Amino acid sequence: MSAEVKLHVGRIVGAGEVGKDFYESIRQNPHFGYKIIGFLDDEVKTFLNGQYLGKIDELDIILNKQRVDDVIIALPNYATERLEEVVRTCENHTTRIKIIPDYFKFVSSKYSITVFDRFPIISVREDRLNELHFRILKRAFDTTFSFLLFAFVFSWLWPIIALCIKISSPGPIFYIQERWGRDNKKIRTYKFRSMVACCCEVDEKGKYKQASKDDPRITKIGKILRKTNLDELPQFWNVLKGQMSIVGPRPHPTPLNLESKDKVHLYMLRHLVKPGITGWAQINGLRGETKDISKMQKRIDYDIWYIENWTFMLDLQIIIMTIWKMLKGDPNAY
Repeated sequence: MSAEVKLHVGRIVGAGEVGKDFYESIRQNPHFGYKIIGFLDDEVKTFLNGQYLGKIDELDIILNKQRVDDVIIALPNYATERLEEVVRTCENHTTRIKIIPDYFKFVSSKYSITVFDRFPIISVREDRLNELHFRILKRAFDTTFSFLLFAFVFSWLWPIIALCIKISSPGPIFYIQERWGRDNKKIRTYKFRSMVACCCEVDEKGKYKQASKDDPRITKIGKILRKTNLDELPQFWNVLKGQMSIVGPRPHPTPLNLESKDKVHLYMLRHLVKPGITGWAQINGLRGETKDISKMQKRIDYDIWYIENWTFMLDLQIIIMTIWKMLKGDPNAY
């Protein structure tokens, strides 16, 4: 038994970055079944090692001389007139036309293409968590899981924690802080107070003071609460209110958001979804103080990966890993 493999003979119009990247992809993946004859470009490209075949105006002559299955157009977006010329030329021959939009450099690996009426629409990145049926699934799990915790765990655990906080230091039991939620909406998040009352959140320069190792503001019982993540438990009330999810990017205080949004790449995209009590970044050790931008950038990279790759099973995995780290202890929890 034999199988016929059709080899697509193609020519690339445009030897810019997009065209070169596409050629490199074809070269490294021969199983795609493409053979690139060469490039056409209005500028002579000496680096093409003999594969530069001439200017774009010569396309008609070349198509008359030899069989070409596909013409790949990889022109910059501003070259609209040139693109129209290439399309018209190919339509006068039995040549398929394929276009690589120059703006694909802006899309992530999780983009999607849909058709609205007769218009193709490219979504720069996939956002499954904002699809209605997945939002219903995630919300149903959040509320069910939270109700069970309130009924069987929090009903006896919270009074114990509250008593320990009251005995250890004067001040309120709960700490309420403004943070940013989905679509940049301000929410008031709840935590068990782990620091001394009335401590300052910003330094003399107005910069937000993140909790650090051996931070003098943290109380004795606060160290235990933060080490075991028990201080975050009141945020299940935010979950029931629909402001947060059990799993998602951790919400940051308003001053930290304002400091980071213009310095960290794709920072604001984490607000496409509800923030979480725990998240993909946290179980991978990216929690606690971010002393420099590179650490915050890495955390955001994990948050974006979570948004683009979300599944219900991934949420369950993160919850299980969070419980394991609570029992095992996380060196970055302080």
